Amino acid sequence: MMTEVDTVDVLNRLVVLHHRSLAMYLSYAPPAWKRGEEKAKQVVALIAADEQQTVDRLSEMITSAGRMVRTGTFPMEYTGYHDLSFDYLLGKLIANQQDKILQIEEAVAELSMAPIAKLSAEEALGAARGHLQSLQELQQAGAVTG
Repeated sequence: MMTEVDTVDVLNRLVVLHHRSLAMYLSYAPPAWKRGEEKAKQVVALIAADEQQTVDRLSEMITSAGRMVRTGTFPMEYTGYHDLSFDYLLGKLIANQQDKILQIEEAVAELSMAPIAKLSAEEALGAARGHLQSLQELQQAGAVTG
């Protein structure tokens, strides 16, 4: 049976996953955007905004349980990305999103005994799949149209 401690640990993992994603990093340290990449810039900003909403929602659940929110740190590899072209980073964003989906799916399974937390994780999973689709559409369009 899942305990509150286990649930909060899973929720904290989800907070770190969203708060320290590549899209969030790029919202703080943007890539070298080129003219014509307005749509791509908008998609990344929207993903980061959605992820921040997820972080806020999950953090509220954690603090309501009387626990501390752990936000983690960005992976060191991200520090080399801020001056790179978006064309290059798009593949990294897609891979990051695919990995995030797998990790959220694991969290959903772990939260089977915590229905409210599981629902929040399922919402995050749906959003992550939508974000992946948006990134793949950019890739198919050549990322620079728009």
